[in-house]
Amino acid sequence: ILILLTYRLPCALSDNVKFLKAVEFGLSKQTTALLSPTIILPLGILVPIIGTKIWQGRPLKQFMFAYKFRVTVVALVDVVMLLTVRSFRGGNTSLIGGETTSRLIFWGLLIASTALQAIVHSLQFNAQMTFFAHRVDPAIGGSYMTLLNTFGNLGGTWPSSVVMYMIGQFTIPPVCSVGEDGSEVCTGGKDAYFPLQLVLSTLGCMWIFVMSKRVHHIAELPDDAWRTQIENEDEEEMQQLKKGGKHA
Repeated sequence: ILILLTYRLPCALSDNVKFLKAVEFGLSKQTTALLSPTIILPLGILVPIIGTKIWQGRPLKQFMFAYKFRVTVVALVDVVMLLTVRSFRGGNTSLIGGETTSRLIFWGLLIASTALQAIVHSLQFNAQMTFFAHRVDPAIGGSYMTLLNTFGNLGGTWPSSVVMYMIGQFTIPPVCSVGEDGSEVCTGGKDAYFPLQLVLSTLGCMWIFVMSKRVHHIAELPDDAWRTQIENEDEEEMQQLKKGGKHA
C-alpha cells in the first residue's frame, strides 16, 4: 500500500503539469491534442504486448525498470523539451544549425518527450495490473482487485494536487510594462517548474534506493502469502458439519 501511495509523486510534474507548461510557453493546444491519437494511443496498445514478452512473468521487474527510466531520462527530456518550446516562443527559431535544423530538434524533442512518457506509463500500468491479477485471492477476487486499484488510483490523484499547489506557491510572475514602441516588456519572475523537477527527480532516486528492496521482497513472496484464510475456514466448517452429521 505504501508503494502504491508514494511512487507517483516524483512523476507528478510530467504527468500533470508538463503540457500545461508547454502551452504556457507557446505550444498550441491543437498540437498537444494531436499527440494523443498519433503517439500515445498506438504506444498504449503496443508497449504492454512487447513488455509482456520481454519480462515474461516478472511484472515488478518491469515496473522498476520503467520507474527508474521515468524519474531520470524522461524527466531530463521533458526539461529540455520545455526549454526548447520557451526558446521558440521567445522568437529564437534558430537554435542550432539554422531554422530547419532547429525545427527538427523542436519536433524531435516534443515527440520523444511524449513517446517516452507514454511508454513508461504503459509499462508500469501493465506491470501493476498483471501483478494484481496474479496475486488476487480467488476467494474474494473482485473485492481484492478493487481494493488494490483504489490505492493505486489514490496514489496517482493526491500528488497532482500537491504539485499544482507547489507550482502556484513558488512561481513568481514577471513584471510587465509597455515600452516606448508599444510592445510589452516583461522582466523578473521565477518559474518553479525546473527547480521543482530537480527536487522531485532526486526524491524519485531516493524512493528507488529505499523501496527497491521492498519491491523485490514483494515480488519473491509466494502466492500463499497473498491468500486469505476464508477458503480454509470454510473447508474446516464443512468438515466439522460432516463429522457432526455422522455422529448424529
